[in-house]
Amino acid sequence: MATQPRGRAAGKGPAAGHARGLAARVLQEIEQRGAFSNRVLSEHLERNPGWDPRDRGLVTTLVYGVLRHRTRLDAHVDAHAVRPAGLRGEVRQLLRVGALELRELGHPPHAVLSEVGHATARLRGGEGLRRAVHGILAEVAAEGEALDRTLEEAAALDVLERRFSIPRWLAGRWRKQLGDERALLRARALAEAPPIDVRLDLDRGDRARLLQRLAADHPRATIEEVPEHPEALRLRGAGDLFHGPLHDEGLLSVQGLAAQQPARWLAPRPGERVLDACAGLGVKTLQLCELMHRQGTVIAADLDPRHARDHEDLAQRGRLPLRGSPEAALEHRYVVSDLTEAVPALDGPEAAFDAVLLDVPCTGLGNLARHPEIRWLRRFEDIAARATLQRALLRRHLARVRPGGRLVYAVCSPEPEEGPGVIEAVLAEDDHGFSVSASRCYTPEDDATEGFFVARLERA
Repeated sequence: MATQPRGRAAGKGPAAGHARGLAARVLQEIEQRGAFSNRVLSEHLERNPGWDPRDRGLVTTLVYGVLRHRTRLDAHVDAHAVRPAGLRGEVRQLLRVGALELRELGHPPHAVLSEVGHATARLRGGEGLRRAVHGILAEVAAEGEALDRTLEEAAALDVLERRFSIPRWLAGRWRKQLGDERALLRARALAEAPPIDVRLDLDRGDRARLLQRLAADHPRATIEEVPEHPEALRLRGAGDLFHGPLHDEGLLSVQGLAAQQPARWLAPRPGERVLDACAGLGVKTLQLCELMHRQGTVIAADLDPRHARDHEDLAQRGRLPLRGSPEAALEHRYVVSDLTEAVPALDGPEAAFDAVLLDVPCTGLGNLARHPEIRWLRRFEDIAARATLQRALLRRHLARVRPGGRLVYAVCSPEPEEGPGVIEAVLAEDDHGFSVSASRCYTPEDDATEGFFVARLERA
């Protein structure tokens, strides 16, 4: 087989290719920019508003599937390439897309070879490049089952890395922390496409009526209820849930099941003064307001000034009363500040809070199913760097809780240095009268959720 040159797009814009070509361009941009997949994918799909929803869904499936199975797909491609190092850029991405369709999605080989061939035709390389790609994927179709079996039968560390696409440094950590059996269970769980979790606003809507509307809006979706979580649902095959009447009316929010737990653990009550620290886009802010029946004070705070607009939009979508409205029982506002430093609006005896939700910035290593690119963006040293910031944030926010109040610490990572290690280190320095009343690590293998550590600390 001839050497495969690096491919570059011969044209620009959405008209230059179909779903496989767009998926390859999105994947290449994610890799080059080190960007989050959802942002890059959304940018590209917004440039193609006229595409059929099925094609948009296919692009999404291909992008996330390749990110989730990248090392395994490369093993299949490289096994049949004369010079694997020569496969770069969009050529490499198209081969990964084709291998994903053949080995994970079960698409017919003749269709895959034909469609990837069409996408390859838009790259500089001519007929020789198309034949080379066709030849490699034909071999993957013929020999893929045997290679997957070989990958499954290797030593545990190699299985984690090459069969389940877990970076070797992380695979080694899991083996040490969990043992081989549980490490493999976690890897298998993260290899599956997760459901879309949503939260219903039961403060404003009747649950049965909201379920009826959701089913009517998404007739092809499978809707699963969550025991003991009346406001939570898990959906598959629902398509885009960030648009539509229920979302636009603030009656439905897309939020992972584990990510819904910190606010539930905080259990804010009507009339309380509550701080949502490191509030980000504000999904948990709205959840706190719902749990408080929109009565009391909720201050959302974050370092990023860009989220101020997000919280304004959120207030409108969630039908939160405007600040200063005489009839309002809820005060909701957004504070921009470095939360490791003193902040006049948040500090001092008169500013103390009944309840603080501290969802700290982290490595995101618990979210490898929904954001599979994180496994390729993170490094071992990131864990220690995040833990340093997390300890600083926890120290500052313990002082923001009034006597008799409570704080929930949450982190979207199952790595112990970012969870219990942070709490133990800070309380060992000075516990400020706090005790840990409950803690739990939600995991993909045990709970079918994101990896998420949550702890509730109560002040005497």
